[in-house]
Amino acid sequence: MPASAPPVSNTPPEPAVFRSEQLSTDPDTKLRELHRLAAECFADIDSYIVRLRRREQVNGKDKPEELLLCRFRKQPFSVYFKWIGPEGNGREVVYVQGRHDNKIHTRMVAGDIPLMPAGKRMALSPDSLLVRSASRHAITEAGVGHLIDLFGQRLAAQASFKCLGLVRRDEFKQPVEGAEEAVPPGAEPTLPRGGRRLWFFDPASHLPVLIVFNDDTGHEVEYNCYDLFQYPVNLDDADFDPDQLWGAKR
Repeated sequence: MPASAPPVSNTPPEPAVFRSEQLSTDPDTKLRELHRLAAECFADIDSYIVRLRRREQVNGKDKPEELLLCRFRKQPFSVYFKWIGPEGNGREVVYVQGRHDNKIHTRMVAGDIPLMPAGKRMALSPDSLLVRSASRHAITEAGVGHLIDLFGQRLAAQASFKCLGLVRRDEFKQPVEGAEEAVPPGAEPTLPRGGRRLWFFDPASHLPVLIVFNDDTGHEVEYNCYDLFQYPVNLDDADFDPDQLWGAKR
């Protein structure tokens, strides 16, 4: 493990402490403020560590819930995942845009690939069929930065939103700021009949912490919950180098 980053373990980092800010009571203004405050907070973050709990429906099939410890860096865009829950426990993935052959490098666990033992490495193009069949999203869409950008794009496109105000969710000790987006038919390739997307922002850090996407029947097709943020952490190249993380590939 590179010395510049906290060691990866099953124990998530302690959360940062933030100051809350009062939002406007006007719904349209409040939505814009949610995006502005999130963007302003994220602008000051070069890299961060966070825990992610996610569930996805891929190709019409609900996948098991996964719990991951994640590291992100903005420039160059860098991602490191380690599975720390029952599903895929011990699997690791690293990707740096434009480096390491611009491939997603994976340290597999038993059962990932038939007849391949745990600890074997695989490198795949981000647009390979195997990668695309594993998730609804490209790896370049991982992290809260993409969510902030997407929220801003949906607002700019005048998508149908309504403010939910402060909402209590079982995932968090304190209420979070909520917004509901109506996704019309045809807007999402994988949901031809549309659905609704729920956005939740931490009122203290202003970052998006929970996204829930349901289809037109109310069935969950996507769930991403981020918590236990840690920053600044000053992650560098060594923290996203597969050879330094796992040893040179043989």
